[in-house]
Amino acid sequence: MKTVFLTALILLAFVACDKDEKANAILYHTWEAKEFMSIESVAYPKNENTKILLTFNSSGTYHLKLDVNSCGGNFATGRNNHLEIESPACTEACCDSKFSEKLASMLQKVTTYEISGSTLMLNVPQWGFIELELVE
Repeated sequence: MKTVFLTALILLAFVACDKDEKANAILYHTWEAKEFMSIESVAYPKNENTKILLTFNSSGTYHLKLDVNSCGGNFATGRNNHLEIESPACTEACCDSKFSEKLASMLQKVTTYEISGSTLMLNVPQWGFIELELVE
């Protein structure tokens, strides 16, 4: 009986890990920031003529292309779509939009993510979500 229980427990662990790995593999792409879903989102309108891009690499690094500046840093994923993004290190040429500045400042506050179709939602507790769309 113990053998059956132990085998079932090990199998469940492998299935859970496999699910997390597949979700992470989908994350490793380039995403375009579309909007903030927060009460204060109206204070940070996005210029529709500008593509703000966030790329997650399987090496655990990310690249953020803002209106003018570029940023980068490290991130880590965990079980249940946990996502930890370190504060971005950015160039400081000048003049990024309020949307870009807010996005860069909110990344380190993200705790989880959810992917549905071609949409990535980054959850920021007590604030809202950042919605991104897969770039093809």
